[in-house]
Order: sequence, then C-alpha cells, then structure tokens
Amino acid sequence: MRRGLLLALLLALYFVLLQGPDTWLGKTLFVAHLGLFLLWQPFVHAEQRLSLTWVAGVAVFVLAGVVFLKAWMLLLWIMMLAGIVGGKVLLFGARAPRLFYLMALAFLVVALFLMAAPLAVPMAKPPGPILSVGQVGLPLLLVVMALLPAGREADSTREVVDFVYSLFVFLLLAVLMLGSLAAMLLLGSTYTEALLQALMSTGAMLLLLGVAWNPHSGFAGIGALFSRYLMSIGLPIEQWLQALANLAQREEDPQEFLHQACAEIAARLTWVTGGEWIAGNDSGRFGVTEGRRWEFRHGDLLLVFYTLQALSPTLIWHCNLLAQLLAEFHADKRRALALKQLSYMQAVHETGSRLTHDVKNLLQSLNALCSAGLEPGAESSLEYQSLLRRQLPAITGRLAETLGKLNVPQSLASASWLAAEEWWPDLRQRMAAMDWIDFTAEAPIAGELPAEVFSGVVENLIRNAAEKRLQEPNLRMQVELKSSDAGIELIACDNGSAMAADIASGLFLGPVASESGYGIGLYHAARFAHAAGYSLELIENRAGRVCFRLAAVS
Repeated sequence: MRRGLLLALLLALYFVLLQGPDTWLGKTLFVAHLGLFLLWQPFVHAEQRLSLTWVAGVAVFVLAGVVFLKAWMLLLWIMMLAGIVGGKVLLFGARAPRLFYLMALAFLVVALFLMAAPLAVPMAKPPGPILSVGQVGLPLLLVVMALLPAGREADSTREVVDFVYSLFVFLLLAVLMLGSLAAMLLLGSTYTEALLQALMSTGAMLLLLGVAWNPHSGFAGIGALFSRYLMSIGLPIEQWLQALANLAQREEDPQEFLHQACAEIAARLTWVTGGEWIAGNDSGRFGVTEGRRWEFRHGDLLLVFYTLQALSPTLIWHCNLLAQLLAEFHADKRRALALKQLSYMQAVHETGSRLTHDVKNLLQSLNALCSAGLEPGAESSLEYQSLLRRQLPAITGRLAETLGKLNVPQSLASASWLAAEEWWPDLRQRMAAMDWIDFTAEAPIAGELPAEVFSGVVENLIRNAAEKRLQEPNLRMQVELKSSDAGIELIACDNGSAMAADIASGLFLGPVASESGYGIGLYHAARFAHAAGYSLELIENRAGRVCFRLAAVS
C-alpha cells in the first residue's frame, strides 16, 4: 500500500515537472501530488483524528500551492521530499525495501537537477541529450521500482524518520545546487560542468571530513570531540561524583549521607539553586527552593531540583543520571544498615542460644544429682554427700560463669584449660545416675583440655542421646577419653538408629530442624570447639553405631 502511494506521488511529481508549474494542468497535478503525499506521509498516524484547525491549515496550504506555485518553490519541495525519503533509507534492514527507497531518492535527485533546476533557473539548463535521458529514464526507474519484490517494511502503525539523516540529505542537495550556480557565475562553466565541479568538491570535502572524523593514526578525531560535547556540558559534574564517592566511604548513616550529598549538589552544580528530597519517611531541603521545579524519582527516592531557567534535554538527562546515582548509593547505605542490624540480631540470637544450652546442661547436672538423691539410703551415704560437696560448688561456679557471659560476652576462644585427670572424674560423678552410659578412659590420663569445650560437647551429646532413648529404650551409650599424637580426644557412640542423611550433612553447619533434638546445640558446641582449636565431627553413622569425635585440629 505505501509502496503504491510513493510510486503514485512520484509519478504525479514527474508530470508536474513535465507540464511546468505555471500551467493549470501542472497546478492540478501538484494538488493530486500533495493529496498522495498526505496519504503517504510518515508523521501523522492513519488512525489519528485531525482537528478542524489542522484540516483548514492543510487546505490553505494546498490552495496557496495551487495559486502561487513557482518553480523555485517546487525546487525546495523536491529537496524536502528527498530529505524525508533519505531519512527512511537507513531504517530498513532488508535489502528490497532499502533498494526501493534508494531508487526513490535517486528519482528525486535526478528530477531535481535535470528537470526542476532548469525550470527555476533558466541558465541552469543541461544539454538536450542529457535532458532527454532524464525525461525517459525517470519513468523507467519507476517501472523498475514497481517490479521490485515487496519486502517487510516497518510497522505501518509506527513510521519513523531519522531527522539527522533527513537534514543531512537536504543540506547536501542545497550545497550541490548552490555550488553549481556559484561555479556557473564565478567560473563561467556550463551547467553540466558546474554540477560535476560541485559534486567533486563536495565529495572531496566529505572524504576529508570522514578521515578527520575517525582517523586511524592513533588519536581521537572530530567524532570523539563531538561525542564528548554531546555527553558533557562543561560543568563540574566530575567533582560532584568524586565528592559523592568520598562521602559514600565516609558516611554510613543513609539520611546524613543523603543530606550531605544534596548539599554538595547545591554547592557544585551552578544551575541548581536548591531542591528537596523524600526517601521513605525521611525528607529534607537544600539551597533555595525557588524557581522552576524538576522532579526525578528512582526507587524510594524522590529528588526535586529548582532552577532559574528551563533545563535543556541534555541537562535533564544529566540531572536524571545524578538522581539515579544518588538513589543507588542511598539504597546501598540502607541495605548496609539493615545488614548491620541483622548481624547484631544474629549475634544476640546466637549468644542467647549458646547460653540457653549452657543452662540446659546445668539443669541436666542438677537432675543427675536429684536422681542420685532418690536412691535408698542416699541421705546417710557418704558417697552421696561427697558427690554433693564436689558437684554443687562446681555447678554454682558454672552458673556464675554463664551469667558472666550474659553480662559481658566473651570470645569463643576464651576457654579455660583443666587437667584431664581432674575433669574426667567430675564428669563421671555428674552422670553417675545414668546407668545406660559407659565411661572408659586410658590410665593414666595425662595432659590438659579445654574444660568448657569438652563439657559442652559431652553434655550436648548425652542430652541428645537421652531424648533419642525415649524412642529407643534399649539404647546404650559409650563415652571414651584417650590420648593421641595431636592431644586428648573424646569419642561418644550409641547403638541407636542412624541419623537421616540430610540432617547428618548439615549437622555442624547451622541449626538443623529435627524431632530428635540434633541441631543448634551441636552447632554452637562445634563453633566453640573450633575457636579453641578442636573439631567436632560425625565419624560413623549407621544403624547400631553412631559415633562423634572431638579432637584437636592437626
């Protein structure tokens, strides 16, 4: 459809040039040509409704064209039409549409120099044979264009014309036309010679401009300077960016960072008199908030600039970029603050969780003493009284130590060391009431061990085994202490069922959800042991034998 309209308007233009703009037939054909152009033109969409004012303006333009049509007006019209067609040529990727519009541009150029120019300037008349070739060749070119295969063009609902290319084609044709006339007047050349001279001069200038635009000698050309001019407006934006980067490293509070960054905008960017910012529930002002108002929103940040004059599109683009950078830095500061608070809450949770397990271990020791006190004759037993004299002060000391950790948190590595020959009997006495646990150790037991680490690990393992024993009444446990080349190591095994593979794989990496109680206690015990130079690991996990080992890291 659009190809047919373009061919029809070019054919109408050809007959206008053939008849001349001064004849009534030529004027009538020009009206038909304008009508076809209105149907083909790529600026106003076909579905858009036109107002009466616009229609009246078009009618006045057409009427003026009919009454006052002159050859020089036709010359300018062809140059503008060539600019429109030339602005569409490079927008097509397919070969057939591009070739079609290139031929249309060639038709207009030939019609301009061979038929329109002689009508406007009588002295610019080509020789008869050349004029005849043009008059015969233009219809043949239209026939060739009509026979070209129809390729896929742009969407008919969205026509686009490259304004820069259109302007370049129009100016190039104007230079060629004026250059030809200047050569005829100054050099006394014929029209054909002047046209060739203008073509050669313009081509040479374009060649030199192309070399200067993108040279290959290792330095930037005019193209780089032009791009730098378009992307930069000669203002101290780089200084503000440097100040923003320094401020981002120095200031951690998001609100204070935003306040100081906006103050830098008012101080360094001279075209901004002041502004406002709103970020969530926070807001602020900077500078003088008078003049034209420009809003830029990115994420949760609304940044308002006030200027004395209207901003150009380049300045608006720069201000939008500044607002986007400021919003990204502000969002990063808020995320860092949230992460810091989350880390603090995680530290509080881990400390409370670890101390909770210490209290549970103390409760387990007290339960063991209570169980021993329920035995017949325990009140008069010297062994029970000795056990109380030994264990109650130890439990009291451990409870005081736990409360001290709660008041003043200590490092994980601050574990007290105790001789193994003192720690082992105390452990056996505390757990004496649990007759399903067998304690074995090498004799003699030499060396020292971190008492808090070993006590925490053993008590967590015993508590987990006790909870497991509620489901498996025949479960028995063996706790063994022995020496190795790396130091003293502890091995605790039970004859119960094996742990699930998913629980075993993440047992010491974090809290594990489990009905049997494995998880957070062993997780904190393993971290405490690692800080003291020991490692807690699951060395065997099968039905009838589940073993843990606490040993020094080699």
